[in-house]
Amino acid sequence: MNSSSASTTTLSFNNSFLKPVILDSLGIGLSIIAICKTTFMILLIFARRQLIKPKERVLFLLSLNMFMNVLIFACFTLNMFTSMLLGHMNPDRADLHDNTLRCRLKIYISTIALISALYSNTLQALHRLFRIVYHHRPFFYRNIYLYMFGIVVEIHLGAILQLPVLLPGHYDYEDYHCQVYLTNWRGILIGASCVWLPPVISTIIIYVFTVSFIRRNLSKLTMRQKKRIKRDFIVIRRILWLVVFIILFGTPACSTPIVYHLFGYVGWWANHVTWLTFISSFTGMTVVHTYFAPHIHVLLVKSFSGRKPATMV
Repeated sequence: MNSSSASTTTLSFNNSFLKPVILDSLGIGLSIIAICKTTFMILLIFARRQLIKPKERVLFLLSLNMFMNVLIFACFTLNMFTSMLLGHMNPDRADLHDNTLRCRLKIYISTIALISALYSNTLQALHRLFRIVYHHRPFFYRNIYLYMFGIVVEIHLGAILQLPVLLPGHYDYEDYHCQVYLTNWRGILIGASCVWLPPVISTIIIYVFTVSFIRRNLSKLTMRQKKRIKRDFIVIRRILWLVVFIILFGTPACSTPIVYHLFGYVGWWANHVTWLTFISSFTGMTVVHTYFAPHIHVLLVKSFSGRKPATMV
């Protein structure tokens, strides 16, 4: 009887031990994929910069902006999932607990990268809008200093917009890292309002305005402009897919507090699912950007096939 009870207890312990460890390992794997993907693209752009034409510099700057921010965020998630894995495998080790100011600074800095990555989509949408609406004014879409300034603004937004989350103390220590408790509806609401919704709404508004402008003025455009806009639509479709990833990005974090307050229950896996969605969405953003961005496609073809494809930008 005692032997049977001991076996049941051991089996239960093994199941409760293995489940978070498996999800931790999955998070580490996805983070490594994101790091490898973005590092490869960053190094490729720098290594093959002699192939970049002057009129393409803004496009590659915006691509670098996205890849760099996703890389920084992926490094954070790799560190976070590694800490969680070590903690779940060694729950009695006190040195693995990091409920300190450093922990909160890490989440603050990583959230700057997170917000900047989200706004990088908005900057790309804005650049495409300027190419279409103000095609006769190259200053708006070829001036690299204008977009450098935009990136600086993006970083400052990342630092400022999360202050309503940081200063009231909504960042708490949970599961070997710092974050907003998923059951903290006030913190999640503030975070969604300041971090998630602004870039989503801004990008959608720019996308709708761009498409509306094209439909209103299609009959007035020359054949050359129509060919150019047809290429721009490829990028607009990419922007739409990026918006889908952004929406997916925030869905688990926003829905968990609602489920908790309706049913009084949050699964042990909710935290893992939220962060796995974060890193999966960002990885998906970089894949979509690489697939649909014509200038990246041209660079890849030139670098690995030696052919000279017709430029699409």
